[in-house]
Amino acid sequence: MNDTPERALHEAESWLVSAKHTLMDAEEEDAKITVCCAQAIHALIRANDALSLKSFGHKSTRHEDAAALFAKLVREKKLPDKAIRFKDLISTAMRDKSGADYGKGSFSYEDAKLYVERTENFITMVKDVLKI
Repeated sequence: MNDTPERALHEAESWLVSAKHTLMDAEEEDAKITVCCAQAIHALIRANDALSLKSFGHKSTRHEDAAALFAKLVREKKLPDKAIRFKDLISTAMRDKSGADYGKGSFSYEDAKLYVERTENFITMVKDVLKI
């Protein structure tokens, strides 16, 4: 199966839907809050993959490289100037990924809510850029 920008974006949207659903049910339950953050981070990764696949024909092979690839998209002017505001989000998400995936990170309900909101904004930007 070949990965395409459309497939990556569709998966990003699915991860986001799952994160939103988990957030609605999370309240003060630490496990669900952590899962919500992990889902939002995976949505970010797949949306970033969509951009990379469209612009470069490939995506990062390691999650740690996702932030560098996003920075390259910004640096090479393949994204609108306003996209730079997501650079810190991508970097933070890549740092938080292992903690979220393996339950070693500490996230609050507000952290999860912010991840969902920012991820939704990122995906909206990706859809606008890709015209998908």
